[in-house]
Amino acid sequence: MKNLKQIAKPMVALLVVSSMLAGCAAPGGPGATGTTTAGTEAASGECNTAMLAGIGAVVGGLLGGGNNTVRGAALGASLGALACVALNYQSQQVKTAQQVQTDYKVANKGKLPEQSTLVKYETGFTPSSVRPGQKAQTNSYIEVAAGTRDPYPLVEEELSLYKPNGELIKTVRKVVSSNNGSGAYKGGFSIPMPEGVPQGIYPVRTALYLNSKRVGGQDVKLQIVQRQAPASELQLALAY
Repeated sequence: MKNLKQIAKPMVALLVVSSMLAGCAAPGGPGATGTTTAGTEAASGECNTAMLAGIGAVVGGLLGGGNNTVRGAALGASLGALACVALNYQSQQVKTAQQVQTDYKVANKGKLPEQSTLVKYETGFTPSSVRPGQKAQTNSYIEVAAGTRDPYPLVEEELSLYKPNGELIKTVRKVVSSNNGSGAYKGGFSIPMPEGVPQGIYPVRTALYLNSKRVGGQDVKLQIVQRQAPASELQLALAY
């Protein structure tokens, strides 16, 4: 009877987590993904922070005991919670459109491009590793020279987050500036990592779009680290 209770409790907890994640993943629900143009994901795409905290608490408890099947399912649930988090985006202009045009003319014999042109795009994580419960932050530098026939380009940055096994978790695209995309900007995505997310290397692919056309991108890696994580847990994390 005791063993039955020990098995039943974790399984009930997993069912609770699964129902939470189902709510996140429902169309139009907290886990909805897609392209948005606001600085943060639309209200219908934001996660309920209390729900995420509940998932983290349940998953954390399951990881503290139970067999490999239960622990593996808990790790899978925590990865599912990642699809529910809202990826906020912030950007700040550091050079005006005129300053970038002046620099462009100096480098191109006094001429400006007819169509807006990407001058520079770099991105990376700072720091490159975080722990569950912390936020990962990308830091991008974006420089666009306005064209003579295209003075107000639409500039968007996109981020795709993947599981350690390469499976896509979610993709979000944000407008860098709602006023005038030309100029130079420092921007970045904030990625809250729920409690219980397994350690491992999470591939991240960023892309820059100019008037809805992809003009640049980078592949970076985010490392999730945990203190004294058992080797069996790392193997389970990579399996999911």
